[in-house]
Amino acid sequence: MNGWVLVDTETDGLEAPIHAIEVAAQRFKGFESFGEPFRVFINHGIEIPLAATAVHGYTTEFIEEHGISPQEAYQQIGDYISGAPIAAHYLGFDWNRVLAPEWERLGITPLGQRGFCTWKLAKRSLPEFATHKLDYLRDQFGLACSRAHSALGDIESVADLLLRIVFPRLIDKGMTTLDEVVSFTLLPPLHCKCFIQGLNYEEERARVEAEKALQRADRKAKKDEERARERFINAVESGEYSLPDLIWDFDLIEEEPVVYFKDRSFLFTGKMKWGTRPQAERLITSRGGRVCKAKTVAGEVDYLVLGEDLGGGWTTLLNGGKLANAFLKKLKNPEASFRIILEDDFVHALNAPEREQ
Repeated sequence: MNGWVLVDTETDGLEAPIHAIEVAAQRFKGFESFGEPFRVFINHGIEIPLAATAVHGYTTEFIEEHGISPQEAYQQIGDYISGAPIAAHYLGFDWNRVLAPEWERLGITPLGQRGFCTWKLAKRSLPEFATHKLDYLRDQFGLACSRAHSALGDIESVADLLLRIVFPRLIDKGMTTLDEVVSFTLLPPLHCKCFIQGLNYEEERARVEAEKALQRADRKAKKDEERARERFINAVESGEYSLPDLIWDFDLIEEEPVVYFKDRSFLFTGKMKWGTRPQAERLITSRGGRVCKAKTVAGEVDYLVLGEDLGGGWTTLLNGGKLANAFLKKLKNPEASFRIILEDDFVHALNAPEREQ
């Protein structure tokens, strides 16, 4: 391969049939670009969805004003490509999902040959980066770009990436022809990483396999832990465990809690020995809080207050719904934001100076 063309498209979306509404291209010979880049807007007479406009900025009105018919556009594109191999960043999209289906739909003979993917090339040439999306590489290398997410701007960025970063690195590693580069894009990434970074392949493969084994073991341990947790919750729900003991074992009732009132929601369960709920509600409201009247702990509850004016204290509340419901919510989701506090701690907070949040 000597002469080839870098191509990029912007479209009306990602769902077939996909219409190209902007096509840009840049000619290359070997490792060098030549001539001016090409760009054309294509008017298929369709509405451009807002979701697509949000990506590239092109509206239906813009394409109607600046676009030309598909037949005329592809005549110009064909003249520019001249049957050369076509490369693209994500060739699987630009060629497989956009250009080839569109040419078939329009009855146009393919304007070039399927070339190579510059994203795959970047992934193998720049193994030190975790991603090779164009936006990321543009930021990392300060790539040229007249406007991101336009076909022309992306062509400028990919051309700059190849000419200034990728090709020099591969040439420095001994590649002398573009055919070698194309073959390089087809090799397994680990082979390419070792080649680029001068690593021993067998040692690196052993290291990668060891990492994968640790990851598999970690995933298995997490799954086993989750299954055990589900079995435990099922046992709790079926009454196989003493809820009072479990509540203490899991520290679900806070000791010496810090209680805020402003913009916080309080839910009460059980009768309080301190006073009535209307009294508590007035004091909470005066401090900028609110009282929830729900039957169970809902998402907006910050504190569940356990009333203790009963023979067995708060433990008698386990026969009701709110505390058992709250316990199970905490058990199923330890990160749940609501807190369970005793009446004495709630009253202490009421009598204390207001806290800064």
